[in-house]
Amino acid sequence: MNINKNLANFFNVPAQSETSKPIAGGTFDSASFQKDYQYVQQNLKDLVNNGNMALESALKVATESDSPRAFEVVAILLKTVADLNNNVLDVHKKAKDVTGSKVEVKQTNNSVFVGSTKDLQNLLNKERSTEKEVVDVEVVNNERKE
Repeated sequence: MNINKNLANFFNVPAQSETSKPIAGGTFDSASFQKDYQYVQQNLKDLVNNGNMALESALKVATESDSPRAFEVVAILLKTVADLNNNVLDVHKKAKDVTGSKVEVKQTNNSVFVGSTKDLQNLLNKERSTEKEVVDVEVVNNERKE
């Protein structure tokens, strides 16, 4: 017996049957997500561009009129455009979270090098290495034979 039937018996009310409702939004569709992502991204970029044009105009009016209210409008527009730029970055972050693209970082701890310090320096910086490459050749009748 489930809890709903137990509660219905306890309170002397008819038990309600459990019906499964579909989850809002359904399943994830990557094609529609990509389309929506591009749409949102383009809208935000358009808003930033329009905000920049409005900011230029408002700044011109503010400098010509020397009105405190005009400078207040410029400050508000600056904040709005900055927020829109942050929204563009948030959209990227959210898209990355939704699609699940994760960067895997491999890390090695407690590595041990067995050898001398000279060997380690030669290994780390081959350009400054003091070791010369040894070329193994055979000399026959004063001619090189490799």
